[in-house]
Amino acid sequence: MNPLISIQKKYLTFSKNEKVIADFILQNSPDINNMKISELASKTNTSNATITRFVHKLGCASYSDMKINIGKHLIHATSKNENNILNEVFNFYQTVIKNTQQMIDESSIKKFINLLKQQKNIIIIGASSSGTSAQTFALRLMRMGLNAQSFADPYWMQMRASIACSQDLFLAISNSGVTDSIVKTLNFAQENQAKIVSITSYLANPVAKMSDLTFHVYNPRFANNEKFINSQFSNMYLIDVLTSYLQEDNCFNQTMKTTRNSIGDK
Repeated sequence: MNPLISIQKKYLTFSKNEKVIADFILQNSPDINNMKISELASKTNTSNATITRFVHKLGCASYSDMKINIGKHLIHATSKNENNILNEVFNFYQTVIKNTQQMIDESSIKKFINLLKQQKNIIIIGASSSGTSAQTFALRLMRMGLNAQSFADPYWMQMRASIACSQDLFLAISNSGVTDSIVKTLNFAQENQAKIVSITSYLANPVAKMSDLTFHVYNPRFANNEKFINSQFSNMYLIDVLTSYLQEDNCFNQTMKTTRNSIGDK
């Protein structure tokens, strides 16, 4: 059990003080091993009792148990010189990829592939920067012969969902899982008996609750790097993984080659 992954997944269920503790641990995980519970309480302006309750919510027997498990799952960064931007950027992306990798369940990928094969239409939605990821994923699926389209405009995605049917699969990309336009769209889709898959960062959010299948990815905001936050990097890593699995299917693979050859992309 990786406490760092549990913290992110359960983040929305925490109280205000527990979120302060969660943020501190996620952003300073390498330092937790040498930190007493009283020191963590002081740094987060909370109490020993609040931290103990927080630890139990993670499924850990004690604060010491949590520290041991965090130590087992730490991603060891490369040596970081004060002004070495190359290492700084590399460490950021390494953290995002490694943590997302730990959150991906291979059985969920197989379920997703079966859903894609069963449903007639695939509609991928995402707001703001997630809309770019939605567009990229839809294009890849289209090039493999699937009837896929993407929407980033809130009104367009809601209109499409209002005429959804049981043969449609809606895939929502939303790190927070609370974006109003995404939630409204999925409500329409669910009412019309469409299948729903989501890519998100948390367990207890509206998008995940409405989904027939959910993929969890690491939220880059927890990497605590204020210079660059690529909010889509973990989503794109998962999309690359899903695309690679799909191309193991000979039909999808051959169709991809055909579409590539048609535009001279060799």
